[in-house]
Amino acid sequence: MPFWDIFKEKDDDRVKRLSQEASVKALEAGDIPPAARHRIEQQVNAEHKFFSSTFSAKEYLLAREAGYEPVSQVMGSSFMRVGWNSMNNAYGFGWPNTGELDSLTNAHRNARELAIMRMRKEAELLGAHGIIGVHVKIRDFTWSSNVTEFTAVGTAIRIPGNDALTKSKHIPFTSTLSGQEFWQLYESGFWPTGVVMGNCSYYIRADWQTRNTTSSWFGGIQNQEVMQFSQGFSTAREMSVSRLTNEIGSLASHGAVDMNVEYSMHPIHVERNHVSYMDMLISFMAMGTAVTNRPDGKARINPKPMMVIDLARGGLRNLEFDDPIGEMAQGGFEDDDALE
Repeated sequence: MPFWDIFKEKDDDRVKRLSQEASVKALEAGDIPPAARHRIEQQVNAEHKFFSSTFSAKEYLLAREAGYEPVSQVMGSSFMRVGWNSMNNAYGFGWPNTGELDSLTNAHRNARELAIMRMRKEAELLGAHGIIGVHVKIRDFTWSSNVTEFTAVGTAIRIPGNDALTKSKHIPFTSTLSGQEFWQLYESGFWPTGVVMGNCSYYIRADWQTRNTTSSWFGGIQNQEVMQFSQGFSTAREMSVSRLTNEIGSLASHGAVDMNVEYSMHPIHVERNHVSYMDMLISFMAMGTAVTNRPDGKARINPKPMMVIDLARGGLRNLEFDDPIGEMAQGGFEDDDALE
């Protein structure tokens, strides 16, 4: 065998390399990988319509009864490397100053947008009207890896027999609602427009007061609020809620339901001038489903609530009266025979 044949690329390796390059190009162009597209096209053109979903058995039965069809499980993911934050002078050039870590906040947001976009792309190829039951996985950021992850998985559904839904600007929609919750929302005249999120990563560099408060020597005498940490948490929350509100407005929605609020506080132990201090990294995220009116304008007519008195034997068993029944009858039913 010639010496140069040892380094010649094998056919299998070449196929894998070309496949990876094609996947990267597709993702860069805002598309899904060719392998995923091929799988979805095969499913759409298949004679037998099988499906996979994140539904429970009860949710599936309710979907069949409500008239919407689960099509397939869809997914989108994105891994984002966090870049250098020039504002806070972090990542190897000293520790950040107090303030938002713009690069980390934007990395989480960009990863979310790419993951949701790729999930919606799969639903579009399947001809779905929307995605419900979206489960989100967010990987906690660590300074060592410098990478964050956002993965979204849900069930694409189709609502047959309603051409008015195609007029909606939000098709396919994305929603964190379960099967039951979507059915109740839809029957009541509302329509999910998309998953909305507000987030903020906020770094607090301990000042002299915080250092004294958290010090084992000066701070251990009595209970004290660490004002700088409390203020930083409040700021991170306000910035997250403001961004969430802006996303709801950009979708022309009435509000958001199924809200999920998550936050984490990571103590950062640093050493400055041979003295150890404790800084704090706060991550705050609020996520939910924006809703508006149904595109077809229909809604279930809810009957007015009425008082119902249970006249069954078991319903009367625990009733107690302060006055004798005879006195309550006011002379009309004095004897037992009349009461029967």
